[in-house]
Amino acid sequence: MTETNSKYIDLKKGLPRVGNNETLYKKLLGKFNVDIGALETALNGGEYIKAGEIVHAAKGVAANLSLAAFYDSSVTLMDQMRGGNKPDRANVDIFEQLYDETLKAIAAYLS
Repeated sequence: MTETNSKYIDLKKGLPRVGNNETLYKKLLGKFNVDIGALETALNGGEYIKAGEIVHAAKGVAANLSLAAFYDSSVTLMDQMRGGNKPDRANVDIFEQLYDETLKAIAAYLS
């Protein structure tokens, strides 16, 4: 099993979710994608319910793949956006930064 930064990818939790099949886990990680452009468009247009749906979907995938830091950020942002509330820009920035860092961790793990 390849090592990874558990801040971003928690293998101890993620691998058992796929029956300890590392090949499958890597395949799923390779497909991980959040449409940050759509999120920004929704936020800029004041479509906070739509933005919340994007964050909610990202949170679910992050939970299933055990992407720890990104999941935590998703929860924070989702809590703020409940009921169509406008999120704090700082939390959106953290969410996007952790998304980028998680993608880098995934790329390192897959290489």
